Amino acid sequence: MNKKQLLVVPYLLLNGVIICVALFKGLQVSFGYYPLIGLREVTFNYFKQVLTTAYFQKSLGYSCYLALTATFLSLVFGVGLAFLLLNTNSSFLHKVISLPISLPHIIVALLALQLFSQTGIISRFFYQIGWIKEIGQFPLLIHDVKGYGILFVFLYKEIPYVAITTLAILKQLQFGYIDVAKNLGASHVRILTTIILPLIQKTVCSLFVILFCFTFASFEVPFLLGSPSYETVAMTAYDLFTQADLATRPQAFALNLVMSGVCLLVSVLLFGISRLLPGGRSTQ
Repeated sequence: MNKKQLLVVPYLLLNGVIICVALFKGLQVSFGYYPLIGLREVTFNYFKQVLTTAYFQKSLGYSCYLALTATFLSLVFGVGLAFLLLNTNSSFLHKVISLPISLPHIIVALLALQLFSQTGIISRFFYQIGWIKEIGQFPLLIHDVKGYGILFVFLYKEIPYVAITTLAILKQLQFGYIDVAKNLGASHVRILTTIILPLIQKTVCSLFVILFCFTFASFEVPFLLGSPSYETVAMTAYDLFTQADLATRPQAFALNLVMSGVCLLVSVLLFGISRLLPGGRSTQ
């Protein structure tokens, strides 16, 4: 082990201890052992409540809807944008597309709130030019059930991230296979499905896991832009954790562990499926 690697050891040890202690504490409370309020019996009841109660199931379903929709659309448009940028040498265009990556999600959420709410800039502009007769005629894009405002923020942030990441991989690939396929008469669809997609498959799978886990566990964007009648898992866990009644703490910890379990399950399944696809098979 060289000197540079030795310098990383204290950092890894410190973070490893913190993560392990936090995980142990979460497991302890979620299983009902919480001596602070007199709970000393280990039980699975809190996990059962989280998984079987309609209110918690609604939160899990809504979080999955937002995460899957945002992740899928981000990958489709992001990968498409990467191929467009591959044939563009404009450094200015690259900087413009990279700009959203540097902005915090909360800043973009506040921007969306000012632009797309029924009392926002766009609705007032439409009112001034006579396109709508009253502010209430503007479509409900913020605090709506479908989560259009939330999805806008995620897509605005994630599409450029996918595009820039995929573009870096595309520039390192050898496209001689494509030229050979064209000379052999392969169609564009066949080239896409049998050559290009397998070459970027591992990158796309990694991006899917990163984006899904982040959007599924996101708190600040749904908190600012979400509907009061539909809460994400993170918001529900936060509400349980901040209540004055400490008896709700085990449910909050159990919900957080369920949220982590969903992310872990999606990651394992996706990487497992990826290994079975052409791009994940090892060639010898």
